[in-house]
Amino acid sequence: MPRSAESLTINPGPLPVPGPRSPAALAPAPAMAADGSSGGTGLPPSPVNPGSRHTPPSPLQLLLERATAIEEELAQGKKKPFTEVTRCHSGDAVAAGRQPLTFLRQVAAVCAYPELLGAECVPADAKRRAGLILRHLQGGSPGAYNLEYVMDTVTEKVARYLEQRDGGIPSDPRCVVPCGGTAAAVVDAVSLVVDELAAWPTGVLVPTPGPRLHVAAAALAGAVAVPYPLDEEQGWAVAGGAVRRVLRQARATCHPKVLCVINPGDPTGHVLSRQNMEDIIRLAAEENLLLLADEVLQEQAFLPGRPFLSFKRVLWEMGAPLASTVQLISFYSLSKGTGGGGYRAGFFELHNIDPSVLKCFYTWGMSVYPPILGQVMLDAAMDPPLPKEPSETASEEAVPCCAGRDAGAGAARPHPLPRRLPARLLLTWGDPGLCMCPPQIHDPH
Repeated sequence: MPRSAESLTINPGPLPVPGPRSPAALAPAPAMAADGSSGGTGLPPSPVNPGSRHTPPSPLQLLLERATAIEEELAQGKKKPFTEVTRCHSGDAVAAGRQPLTFLRQVAAVCAYPELLGAECVPADAKRRAGLILRHLQGGSPGAYNLEYVMDTVTEKVARYLEQRDGGIPSDPRCVVPCGGTAAAVVDAVSLVVDELAAWPTGVLVPTPGPRLHVAAAALAGAVAVPYPLDEEQGWAVAGGAVRRVLRQARATCHPKVLCVINPGDPTGHVLSRQNMEDIIRLAAEENLLLLADEVLQEQAFLPGRPFLSFKRVLWEMGAPLASTVQLISFYSLSKGTGGGGYRAGFFELHNIDPSVLKCFYTWGMSVYPPILGQVMLDAAMDPPLPKEPSETASEEAVPCCAGRDAGAGAARPHPLPRRLPARLLLTWGDPGLCMCPPQIHDPH
């Protein structure tokens, strides 16, 4: 039997429901000063979530500002050794020029404008798929909240996809929670283990280097981020010894409850080996940590010599007692794969967590009512066209960043950086097993 959620002190209390409001409660709020206080009114400070004031600034903002400045210089006619700027700072493939798969866009377009069911420019199988989805939408429109469609139809499609991905390991649709992208969902997941009344704040172990999302999510959930280093010499592996050292130090100031692992890695691009994943699972079990597996880049692992394996699959195949005791939440997103970040679609799956916890995610304020067109695209992505259907080719469109990514194709890999570098700098490429194969610039001097 799965161990109860309380073993990791997941907050068991129901979400607060506001009661009837008095006329005083409905009165306009006083103006707020820049520092979050109530200005000079003499009233106490506004109850702003203090975590929002401690979210770290994104280093990507500096890149964005620099890119904008360069674009302005180009527009003014300033001479540079290039004529345009490609914005790839945020991992937004669509902004960099790659469109979501045609089949997904066609299905979403028909659902948004059903008159396209009679259009000759849309393949018959895309129209057929859109027609099936429209039957599940309230009023036949993605403009409704459509919570039943999200909770029933989409979760069933996701569960079947997960079973196929993980070699037949069963997936319960009731443990799948669709969401509007993973950014807010990570905050919701972390908030499950935060006890605001505890003497010690909740700690969330986050990898470094890594995206700032998880650090910000910890702060917004009322927890504190505890960075742990990845082992670059071992292909950015998660070193158990380093994590335990960080844990010992962190327990002097907080109560670590969550271990966040990113696989494939971001921005390192590494793909964890099965052995490393098993070590991580054992560490989570020994230290009684909730394991958050950010797997949103799983469709960017290309080489057969370093395949992507989900933490759920590895945990299942390790057998008892770990398979039935280690608590895991894994995340998937269309943003980094076949879709686009702007459609805001993804899901997360809970493993070995008390099903009663799911009520939190279908209550106002927690991963509820994701954008329906994004869920339509997720629905279509989980059940791609069958062989010989008109849209099969469109569902297997070549992704530019995958060019030459077969075994032994390291030399054919596209070079995103210019070849012209100062003579004293050396440009090399990472381990071909890494899903993004990031380049490295070395200065021998």
